[in-house]
Amino acid sequence: MKKFQSLVIASSLLASTSVFAHTFNEADKAIAYRQAAFTMIAGNVSEMGDMVKGKADWSDAIFAKRANQLSQLSLMPLDAFYVEGSDKGKTNALPKVWTNFPDFEARLAQFQEDAAALAEISEKGDKAAIRKAFGKTVKNCKACHSDYKAR
Repeated sequence: MKKFQSLVIASSLLASTSVFAHTFNEADKAIAYRQAAFTMIAGNVSEMGDMVKGKADWSDAIFAKRANQLSQLSLMPLDAFYVEGSDKGKTNALPKVWTNFPDFEARLAQFQEDAAALAEISEKGDKAAIRKAFGKTVKNCKACHSDYKAR
């Protein structure tokens, strides 16, 4: 049942992101939207990372909840990168995002796949498998930051 619920939620978010792409009528709104999504992504990754590193008590339920949220949130930022002018203004996105957009899209798609796999694996409670999937997700996430985010 949880897989079905996750699929319904993910499908709804995916469908809604198409609508969102058309609701951004100003670049600064698109930038704020994607920054908010990335902030929520970072919050979920941070809490899971603390559990993986032993800095926080492990909770299968909380980890699974954060992994599911991460999976859903990973679907959100991309549409805001399509908005004309969103490459300017208060953004940490490097110009390379737009000059190498196919690679950026591919990396974000990989992050979405990794996050979905982490959410699925986290439901099973196998810590070794969870840690491996979390490591893969974070590694790919950081690699994209290295190339496409100003620090």
